[in-house]
Amino acid sequence: MLEDGEEKTRRLEKAASDLRADMEKDAEHIRALIAAQPPTSLLGYLWSQFFMGVLRRHQDGGAEAGPDKKLIKEFQFVLEYVHAVWSAHEGAFAEGQLDEAKAKELLEVCQKLSNTAMFYAMASSQLGTVNEFGDATPDVEFQAKSTWTLIRGHRYQVLEREFFEFALAPHEEALKKAYGIGATEIAAGIQTIADTIRGGYSGAASTLFEGFDQSQELISERGLSLEDAVAKIKTEDKSFEEKLGGALKDMFFGGICNVSKHTKLPEPLLQDMGYEPGAEKNFFAEGEFKGTPYRTLPARIRPLVKLKDGYYATDGQFVRDSAYRSIQRGLIARQPDYKEGWNKNQKAMTETAFPKILAKQLGGCPPYEEVYFKDATTGEWVETDLVGVIDDTLFVIEAKAGVMAMQSPATNFASHLRTIRELVLKAYRQCNRFLKYLASSADMPIYRLKDGKYEEVARLNLNTFRRVLPIGLTVEAFTPFSAMCKQIPEVTPILGKHPFISLSVDDLFVLGRFLPTGGELFHYLEVRQAIAGIPQATIFDEMDHLGAYIARNRFDQDIREQLKKADMVAWDSFSDRVDRYFEQEGWETVPVPAQEYPERVAAVLTRLDRDRPKGWMRIDAEIRNYDAESRSKLNSLLQQMADTLPRAPVRRMLFGNEHPIQIWLTTQIGNPSQAEMQRQGEISCLASNRPRVSVLRLQCDTNGSPLVSSCMLVTSPSILRNDYAGLKAEADQLMAQFKKKTKRR
Repeated sequence: MLEDGEEKTRRLEKAASDLRADMEKDAEHIRALIAAQPPTSLLGYLWSQFFMGVLRRHQDGGAEAGPDKKLIKEFQFVLEYVHAVWSAHEGAFAEGQLDEAKAKELLEVCQKLSNTAMFYAMASSQLGTVNEFGDATPDVEFQAKSTWTLIRGHRYQVLEREFFEFALAPHEEALKKAYGIGATEIAAGIQTIADTIRGGYSGAASTLFEGFDQSQELISERGLSLEDAVAKIKTEDKSFEEKLGGALKDMFFGGICNVSKHTKLPEPLLQDMGYEPGAEKNFFAEGEFKGTPYRTLPARIRPLVKLKDGYYATDGQFVRDSAYRSIQRGLIARQPDYKEGWNKNQKAMTETAFPKILAKQLGGCPPYEEVYFKDATTGEWVETDLVGVIDDTLFVIEAKAGVMAMQSPATNFASHLRTIRELVLKAYRQCNRFLKYLASSADMPIYRLKDGKYEEVARLNLNTFRRVLPIGLTVEAFTPFSAMCKQIPEVTPILGKHPFISLSVDDLFVLGRFLPTGGELFHYLEVRQAIAGIPQATIFDEMDHLGAYIARNRFDQDIREQLKKADMVAWDSFSDRVDRYFEQEGWETVPVPAQEYPERVAAVLTRLDRDRPKGWMRIDAEIRNYDAESRSKLNSLLQQMADTLPRAPVRRMLFGNEHPIQIWLTTQIGNPSQAEMQRQGEISCLASNRPRVSVLRLQCDTNGSPLVSSCMLVTSPSILRNDYAGLKAEADQLMAQFKKKTKRR
């Protein structure tokens, strides 16, 4: 018998209510367990358990064992609660010995609470009153709630300095006035927090083992007792006792998390980034969801807590997540008149982040900043943050520096959603407005505002661009929410064909490292845009997109194939390829994971990126679209042509099916005319039955290595042309030769 709507609603309401009660009960239990333990002993125990878990995984799986994401998420969940309890704790902390049984119980209850929170997301999302996304609303609400409980720091702790130095640089004067140090010193301090927590445990272990070996050597060589050996070492090395004591604290008492000990960050800055115990009043306040993950955990507001011997970061990842905003709030509290200055400087930083961080990839193609134009609908002057042209690709960037959603989707889904919509929809609408302006006619002027007057700086014809990329850029990582925002009915491909992409400044630093050439970056963005245009595809964040691109290249095509057999497709864990790179010792000297290209194909792509002749990005993208088999085949043909160049100074071939490329290899004495290349391109159009063919000429040295590149786009000749019959005859002859050659094989 089918369950009627009312009965289903009652059942879901009861389930959600019971689950919420369970969460509140478990949260109070967790609070009691944490408060009953001496703080640094508990922190040391938790980190020891984590590192032992990592070590076991490494021993079981070998050197190739990747990160245990489940372990990381569970561990960070516990650490976030430790931070929350300490931040809200009034009175003296517990002292004495750690109760290991209770500490283990804490891990179990935290795991139970995390699971219950996920079940609550499932049940309650079917009861929402918001219907903004129609039938997709329950799925969107579930994604919002589950993301809220799961998302916590999981980034690359080797890039802290890079991000914070860039993000804080515009506020240099105000920072020095408030804290006595500037962006460079603050960024270095935050990087030290990350480095100490990431590598401090193993460093402390090494120090202890060195001390042990040193004492054992004296015992063995001189027959000393352990006490005498240690006394002798202390006499000869005055810092020995301090080093050993520091290592013991780091390993067993959470010393790796003591920010005051390991950094030179000034007290006022640490105050603004941290809680005094008992200062946090909201998380455990009476009311619905008391102490549960569906309130805003304090680590998302301030990442540090002050204990007896200094400020502690229970996890360095929390520092990366919330330090920027906690510094903003602290700075403005100390200098209220800087609020407008912060917003202005932050806006300028965000708007110019793309060309500054990716300057190498743009290769001297400066974008137009603060572009003005007359709105096609209202006729009013309006602005777009950034417009750039690189060959046949147009990118339009709208930067939004608003704060990420701090309202829980469980306590206020509408407000949570509204904040995210503010970041997405405003950028989307402004990109949409600009592209509609360009589409209103050919050669549309764009302007800059100088001395109160609008000056024309360029004219753009939208029809001339092969690829148009509308991008919304935020300060903090946003992509876990971008899949949800694809469900917003308004966010459809602009002009029916240009899907909107959401990126963050955080993402740009990683993309810049992994995609070092303009061809790689914009081909990735082409694939990324294709995914943005598939509402039924869910990929967690930008690093999963990047990992999937490295592993599968045109993974958007894979997803479309999967959607022929499913209504929704979700991909995850592809970020492992990115994670493992940054986890390596000496990662900066190790090549980044990348797609593989055979030697001669790689040389062609390198040459194109260096020369950047008109039309190069179309050919670059087509070559990058090839799978491994096609790349290998192209490489073999290029090798065959290169081998024969000494006796035949002009060689050419037609490669590819859907989008053919005619490739010419010539020596310095082989110099086909433009007219001849045009003619052969037209013959190739007819032979391949395609409306256009890309033509690439590579002038090579005697070994066939490309020295100079040039490109053409040739369209198929009209049947009305006088020479059409001759061209068609040559095309037919060419195809006959190809079929004959294929049959022999």
